[in-house]
Amino acid sequence: MSRLTPITRREQVSGDALAAFDAIIESRNSINGPHSMMMYAPEVARCSTALSDSLRFGGNLSDHDTELAIITAARHWDCEYVWASHSAAALRAGARPEAVEIIANGGSLEGLTREEAIIVRYGRELMDDHQVSQETFDAALAQFGEANTIVLGALMGYYSFISCTLLGTDMRPAEGSPVLPKRA
Repeated sequence: MSRLTPITRREQVSGDALAAFDAIIESRNSINGPHSMMMYAPEVARCSTALSDSLRFGGNLSDHDTELAIITAARHWDCEYVWASHSAAALRAGARPEAVEIIANGGSLEGLTREEAIIVRYGRELMDDHQVSQETFDAALAQFGEANTIVLGALMGYYSFISCTLLGTDMRPAEGSPVLPKRA
């Protein structure tokens, strides 16, 4: 159970929070785990939803590439909730099970396709090393172009924010969800 009661029903909010709640429902049709915690800060929840929509649906990254970026961030943060949701979404978007497994276990990039490796290397350098090498940046730029290279990093940053919210509130995935392996 999370540390706060998830806010998932309209009758749980009032005042200014109603507008945020309604905006999320309009975008998502429901309030999910991360937003159920962010609704304690309704403006954060509203802005977060708008940013998520822009990053996930407003750019030109494929669903496949978007989901690989998200699970790379989930692995970095050891965020079981994001992993549970997005590892399955990555597979539905056409990610190779081998690629998901490599990300899950922090495996070598050698088992990834060139395109997969660019995403994972970018994320690992950005989040682990707090910088991106020129070689990795240039590879991302060649693969995605300028705008979507920015979206790639911002997407990983957004899911870092989501992971921090979920980890801080101890929000856990549903029983039976895909499991993020413990680090060795």
